[in-house]
Amino acid sequence: FKRVDRASEYAVSEAFSLQKSRCPQRLWGSLTTWETAERLQVHREACEEAQELLSNWMKSKLQLELSDGEEDVDSVLQEEPSAAPPKYEHFDDLCSYLECEMESSSVQKYVQHLLQSEAVNCVIAKHLRLEEIKEKKQLADPRIIMELRHKQVKENRMRHQKALELQRQEESLKKAILSEARLRAQEEDRRKALQAKKEEEEIQREIVKLRKEMAEKKHTVAKVWRMEGKRQEEAQKLSVQEVSAVSPPLVLKREEQGEEKQRRTQELLRRIHISKQRCLQRHFSAWLKVILEHRIKMGKARALADWRCQLKALRAWRNYTWAQKVEQQTQQLEIHLQDQNRKTQLAVEHNQQRLLRRCLLAWQHWSQEETEERELQMRREQTKRKMEQLLEAVSLGKGGHRPLEANKPGTAEVNPHQDLLQDKVNPSRVVLPVGIAVLLESTYFMQDQTCWDAVHTSHFCRNPKFAWEITIKHAALSAQDQAVNQIATVLQHFQAPSPKTSPAYGSCFEHRHTFQQRVIEEQRQQLQKQQELILKLQENQKMNRDKEEAAQAMAVTQTFNNSVSQTREEKQSRCKNTIPLSPPDSLRPENTRAAVQGRRPSSRLTSPHPILKGMEERAIQRAQQKKKIEEAKQRKAEEKLAQLKAEEEARQRKEAEEKEAQQEKRREERRQQKLKELEKQRRLEKEQQLQKKATDHYEKVLLKKMGIIPWKRLREQAKENLVVAQRHHSLGLQRKCLMTWLQDAQQSLREKMSQAEDFYSHTLLRRGFRNWLKYKDYLSAQEERASTFHTVCLIRKCFWAWFEHIMEEKRALWERLRIATEHSNKRLTLNAFKAWRQYPSLMKKEREREERRNQLRRRVAEILPNFQT
Repeated sequence: FKRVDRASEYAVSEAFSLQKSRCPQRLWGSLTTWETAERLQVHREACEEAQELLSNWMKSKLQLELSDGEEDVDSVLQEEPSAAPPKYEHFDDLCSYLECEMESSSVQKYVQHLLQSEAVNCVIAKHLRLEEIKEKKQLADPRIIMELRHKQVKENRMRHQKALELQRQEESLKKAILSEARLRAQEEDRRKALQAKKEEEEIQREIVKLRKEMAEKKHTVAKVWRMEGKRQEEAQKLSVQEVSAVSPPLVLKREEQGEEKQRRTQELLRRIHISKQRCLQRHFSAWLKVILEHRIKMGKARALADWRCQLKALRAWRNYTWAQKVEQQTQQLEIHLQDQNRKTQLAVEHNQQRLLRRCLLAWQHWSQEETEERELQMRREQTKRKMEQLLEAVSLGKGGHRPLEANKPGTAEVNPHQDLLQDKVNPSRVVLPVGIAVLLESTYFMQDQTCWDAVHTSHFCRNPKFAWEITIKHAALSAQDQAVNQIATVLQHFQAPSPKTSPAYGSCFEHRHTFQQRVIEEQRQQLQKQQELILKLQENQKMNRDKEEAAQAMAVTQTFNNSVSQTREEKQSRCKNTIPLSPPDSLRPENTRAAVQGRRPSSRLTSPHPILKGMEERAIQRAQQKKKIEEAKQRKAEEKLAQLKAEEEARQRKEAEEKEAQQEKRREERRQQKLKELEKQRRLEKEQQLQKKATDHYEKVLLKKMGIIPWKRLREQAKENLVVAQRHHSLGLQRKCLMTWLQDAQQSLREKMSQAEDFYSHTLLRRGFRNWLKYKDYLSAQEERASTFHTVCLIRKCFWAWFEHIMEEKRALWERLRIATEHSNKRLTLNAFKAWRQYPSLMKKEREREERRNQLRRRVAEILPNFQT
């Protein structure tokens, strides 16, 4: 009874354990109560049926023992395990049974523990009591309670938010993993379904072949029995013919015995055929069960191995993508740094070239100024020589005319008066004022020439030695020198930055947006500083120009006042020396005429001198030109400031537009992300619905296949056991009566064993061939994977070789660029030195041209008539 009870429990637990293992975990909790109720009912029914079977079997066993006796007891004991159904033949069945028992015992223990454990912990009860006591006590200050409650609420909210964030992350990860697992499971199910269809088709083919073989065997056995029956009939006919002559009653007895024997043989053949069929069916069902279990186990192992392999591949792919991203970022950073270094090198080289060019231009201007200064010095010396010659000529001329004046006093008295009048009318007739006028004209010509040179030459000029040499360029010189010094200091500041300043390119971990903002702010500050410097320089230039103009005007007025005063004093001294004390009466009308003529020029002398008028007009023109130049410069400066302001506004507008575009792009990305999330949620809800339908269908199928069908199998097995017991009883009865057929039964058993061995060897060969085919497919799959892995490795190697080749080419290109820049620098220096070498020859030619001009001027002066004679 215990064995039958254990077997029934094992069958029920096996059925429900399979159902539990295949049922998803999330639906297991909702089905436990319903399954426990069904399990109890099934267990009760199984116990009742087992008791009925046991009582029937005990009754039949007692009858057999009573009928067979002591001899049949041994046979019954030997064949008793074959009559009862084999239990726990496989180790997996025993393991599953033990697992089910352990699960049931653990469930009972846990339920017992829950029943015995306390519903409320002592700590919780104590905490509740303390809270009640605290509530009973009323605090003095309610603000402290409110602050504590606010703090608790904030802490709980933060914890809740953190827990929600963690839960969302876990749910998102779970959803992703579940979606991947579902896809893989669907693919695996499809593959398994295809494989199962193929295997079922192969099984059906094998069954058809077996049926054909069984039909052929049946046909051959029927032919043999027909031949044997014909042979026996012929023998009986012969025996009847022989015996008919002897005695008819013996013939009848023999005929009856033959018919009885034939009937018995047919009955035995029918029973043997039935037993063969049952044995084949039992072997085939056991073989089919073993194959299905093996297939299920292999499918589970294959699915687990595939999932692990896919998980490894996913992790490896994720690591590879992260490594590729890091490598790309490092490469981009290296390229950016290389570009920045190249730009800095080009900027330094350009700055050096610019400084060299400026130094060369400064040297050229300095050499030109030196040559001009030498020429001016030579002209001054020439003018000094001319003045000395004129003074010597004047002194010699006065000494020669004195004796004539003594011999002819009348004429001498008249001539000096006429000369004086002529001097008053035209001062150029007087010898000394003419020289002074020539000197003034020459100085004025030199002043105009120096002013023209000052306007057209650069700001690298010498300091003036005389007041009449001061021009606008000297004021501009000081301001420009200040600007040049300011620019040089700014360049030195940019070329040699302090070690505390941050790097110009930004660190690897610095955000690009902040770096760009910092660069833009630095550029704005530099522009503001430059604008301030330009305004200061303009103010300084204006002040210097005003000062220089005032000084120049003062110097010119002083020089002209001194020259006018000197001429007046000399004229007065001459008049005193030349006018006689008592002129004769005959000459009075002439003297009166001369006096009248002398009065008229006196009125003319009160008017300004024409040289002074010309100088004043030229000064006015120069002031107008200066004003125009200053207005043009101021206009240019205003235009530059307006242009800078427009550029700044355009840049700010462009930055604002870029910011708006970036914000719009971010909004679009957020909107797309929200749409993707909504689509994912819809897909997940749809998948959940489909999964629910699939689980319902799966539960129905499980109930049908694992609940009702196994129970029917048990019922059929019980019936078969009953039939086997009846057959055993009939065989025992036949063994007493038909011992002669023992050899035939043994021979039939040997044939059965040989057939079973042949079938077993055939199945083993078929299984081995099938396993060999699977192994061949596995080898081909492995070879394909190896070939793909080999191609991937080759591609990776080729890619790295290509990358190294590109880097080498880049290095070679950089080297060529460096050599080219060095060559261009050398070529520029050579061109500069060539120009420097040619510069003295050009200056020599210029001097020769200037000397030729001077010679032409001298010749023209010699050709023109001398107005002194």
